[in-house]
Amino acid sequence: MSKLSEHFDSKEFACGCGCGIETVSADLIDILESIREFSGIPIQITSGYRCAAHNAEVGGKPSSAHLTGEAADFWVSGDKDRFKFLEAIFTYGPARVGIGKDFIHVDVSHALPAEVCWLYGGKE
Repeated sequence: MSKLSEHFDSKEFACGCGCGIETVSADLIDILESIREFSGIPIQITSGYRCAAHNAEVGGKPSSAHLTGEAADFWVSGDKDRFKFLEAIFTYGPARVGIGKDFIHVDVSHALPAEVCWLYGGKE
């Protein structure tokens, strides 16, 4: 485990299967720090890096930015926090955002389409 920034360490981004891989993009950390600072709300990472097996297990797309350490999902406790997080996201980036019922996905992949926002469980 290593400290990546003021508010994040590598363990938070470790693959959820327990394989021990803790890969994370510096650009992603910079974005998350900006979101954290702007919103004033601590960010609890629920999914960071995913190995291919774990990504398939959780139903991730084969091209998921989680596979390269360029994506993170974080928990959102309610509507007010969601609004504040989204305000920060659309102020600082990233160019790829997914919104779930109780989480937000952000990623900094340059290999996937930019300037997109989607809903999980909704129509894309």
